Amino acid sequence: MDPERTGQIEPGPAWPLLALAGGTAVAALAALAAAIDGAPYLSLSSLSPWIALFAVAAFTALFAVPFAVNRRIVAADPSRAEAWEGAMLVWGAVALATLGLGALMIWAGGYSPTDSLGDAVGLLLVIEAGAVLVVLVAWMLTG
Repeated sequence: MDPERTGQIEPGPAWPLLALAGGTAVAALAALAAAIDGAPYLSLSSLSPWIALFAVAAFTALFAVPFAVNRRIVAADPSRAEAWEGAMLVWGAVALATLGLGALMIWAGGYSPTDSLGDAVGLLLVIEAGAVLVVLVAWMLTG
């Protein structure tokens, strides 16, 4: 911990918050565009460009969560230089909720990601949130 940086936030734009908000907004707009464009959404032989954009944007938003949370915790408690443990816990909770939402979307749709936008989005959310949870479990086991 660098005592000179305790409680200080890097000057400039809040990139993590912008990435979180921007990724979420782009993912929502990409899902809407995919719905307008229609099937096929996600299969081994075909991939909607809107679904690809959704995947990238949703991962951007999910990846920005711990950085945005760390920034907020440090801003709220000036005695801390960093708060990665708390940020990782929040990231895990968000990833778990995202995994649950994705699984619910797949379960409700009957699993046809080629023809169902909900199933395609749900599958991508399960994959991305699952990857985050694997990373967090590995981090916990090694730390």
